[in-house]
Amino acid sequence: MHKIWVVFTKEWRDAWRDKKSLRMTLLMPVYFVGVFVASVLFALHMGNQARATTSEPIKLSVVGAEQLPALMDWLRERGVDVQPVGDDAYQQVEQAKLDYALIIPKDAAEKFATGESVELALVFDMTNSKVHGSLGFVRQQIWNWNGRMGSLRLLARGISPAIVNPVSVRDLNVASDEKMGFFVMLSLPTLLILTAFMSSVGFTADMVAGERERRSLESLLITPVTSSSLVLGKWLSAFSITLLVLVVEVFLFALAFHFLPFNELGLRVNVTPLDLLAVLLVLVSVGFIATGLQFLISIFARSFKDAQTYMGLMVFIPMVPLFYSMFNPSVYADWFRWVPILGQQVLIKDLLLGAQTNLWQFSQVWLVALVLGAVLLWFTARQLRKPGIVYGAT
Repeated sequence: MHKIWVVFTKEWRDAWRDKKSLRMTLLMPVYFVGVFVASVLFALHMGNQARATTSEPIKLSVVGAEQLPALMDWLRERGVDVQPVGDDAYQQVEQAKLDYALIIPKDAAEKFATGESVELALVFDMTNSKVHGSLGFVRQQIWNWNGRMGSLRLLARGISPAIVNPVSVRDLNVASDEKMGFFVMLSLPTLLILTAFMSSVGFTADMVAGERERRSLESLLITPVTSSSLVLGKWLSAFSITLLVLVVEVFLFALAFHFLPFNELGLRVNVTPLDLLAVLLVLVSVGFIATGLQFLISIFARSFKDAQTYMGLMVFIPMVPLFYSMFNPSVYADWFRWVPILGQQVLIKDLLLGAQTNLWQFSQVWLVALVLGAVLLWFTARQLRKPGIVYGAT
């Protein structure tokens, strides 16, 4: 233990002396929390903009408004400001002089009187994102009027409107407010786990691949320190840096949850400091695996640059289960909790949703992390006994 402590303190001092790298590492949680805060504020801004749009009269330019006066009255009753426009409405929308326009054919009044179907044209530019909200409202009101007129026509002929609508659907959303709020935080588990994987990448590459590049591994191994003690000491230093970054990130997220106005989005996000401490405990298990994997990858790199390149690809490892769970949120099985990274992602999601968790679920992810991390470090220590690794032949 004394030899491990000596290696750890030496690497820890070297890490703190590299102020630039340490500063960039500690900026990572600030950046990730900033991305999360910006996404929430953007959603809040879009919500306020939508409310502002619906509170003002929606302007609708109509060609041939006199053909269907009943439709125009219906739209005006629902707050739409109907504005007649000339026959060049299509060209005006193309030239961005109008956002959108409704074109009613000249024979619409005659067809409507005889009970024929009338085809209306709603002209708009799909790339103009500002009109999507107003356009959806206008389209919905036209469909509502269409259904109302169809029912009146059936009643006039002595036919019940229920004949053409044999069933009706009523939406019942069983998702709690916390689950609805999680849609805003959908990227949060990804950001947290990526932080655990990326925190000590630069330091690990320097501790292992940097030693190979500087040809100093041989001099280290001829000291009275075994390869296992050397790997454990260096790993403990990298793991401590990861732990420091995770503590900073969880603290920043605690501040973000306290000050962000989730209630203005109509959502209830109830993440307590105790929940975040539990999340931190789960993330530490991720860091245990990540640092062990970093050491194993770095031992096969010939230089610091190669190690950074290889570990840059390592980031895709946690992305596979994360994307799978994001695109299949309803898919769940008990064996997910035994899969490295996926088990941690499921547990973090449960904690953020306020779901019931127990000690066994934490034990599962930690058991997997301890076994996998120990295997990775053991295999790394074995590589230090190979001449090809020590002398840089491979």
